[in-house]
Amino acid sequence: MLNKLLFIFLILMNFKTFADEMSLNNVMANYQLFYKNIRAGTMQLQIQSNSNDLEIRTIYDGNFLAELADRGYREEIAILKKEVNAYRKKKYSYTDEKNSYQAIYENANKIKIIDEKNSKNFYLDSDETIYDPLSLLLHLMKKFPNVKNSYKVISKKNLKNYNYMYKDKQSMKINNKIYTGFSAEYKSGNKTNFFLFSKDHNNLMVLTSIKKKGEEKIRIELKNIEYIN
Repeated sequence: MLNKLLFIFLILMNFKTFADEMSLNNVMANYQLFYKNIRAGTMQLQIQSNSNDLEIRTIYDGNFLAELADRGYREEIAILKKEVNAYRKKKYSYTDEKNSYQAIYENANKIKIIDEKNSKNFYLDSDETIYDPLSLLLHLMKKFPNVKNSYKVISKKNLKNYNYMYKDKQSMKINNKIYTGFSAEYKSGNKTNFFLFSKDHNNLMVLTSIKKKGEEKIRIELKNIEYIN
């Protein structure tokens, strides 16, 4: 009897692990990008997994209007190594029309910045865990509501402190569809960054809004979701 119960427990644990993996892996979400409420391009979020690593990628393809808000072209990639019940951050890369750099994680609290445009390297370290924007996005989607109010985040080769305010049970209409989930918001200088995550889509981000001095500059809305084999 004991062996049978143990067998059932192991099956349930494996099923839970598989379900958690499926909620994170092999997703491609396509978004419409707006600048001051005018269509200005697209953004794509990809989350792909293999046996060892998880890769998160965002690609911005904006027109001349999006360039005004630094969203003309941008590609970000984060690679995390799968470990037991966790993901260890390995590398983050950022490329736009002016900048290109990599952040190599030496450990959770120290990274090496490789500035490819200016051919110089330097280190950033902290007494707290350092996140890049994509690994933090994954963390929020996976861990909410067990999240912190403050995170250390790489932002264009600098280390910044993002202080979040969360609200659960939020609803918003996007492209004639109602999405319900939680929101996260932080301020950086005179900008307010707002995110909405859908509980019916494994907490996938469905909207981003960036306001400057109270006026919305950028809005990114989900168009569709594809699942990658």
